[in-house]
Amino acid sequence: MPITLLSIGIPQAIVQNQVYALPAKKCLLMTDVAAATIQHSTTEAFTSNVAVNISTGTYGPGQAEIAGGFIRCTSGNINIILKA
Repeated sequence: MPITLLSIGIPQAIVQNQVYALPAKKCLLMTDVAAATIQHSTTEAFTSNVAVNISTGTYGPGQAEIAGGFIRCTSGNINIILKA
């Protein structure tokens, strides 16, 4: 299955357990689901990954700084926006 590259500044729907490529630039990931479980990896197979720390912030209930690599959400479908 091809990997979708996420774009900066466009609202995007993330499907549960689907892998997405992040822009190489450092971004602020914003979501309306503060309890989302998002994982970040340097490989699309997610052989090694870390949890993205989603915190409540100025731009919405859930946000985190992130850059490069791949992400997936394991807790369900969510909507996100990446802000540069």
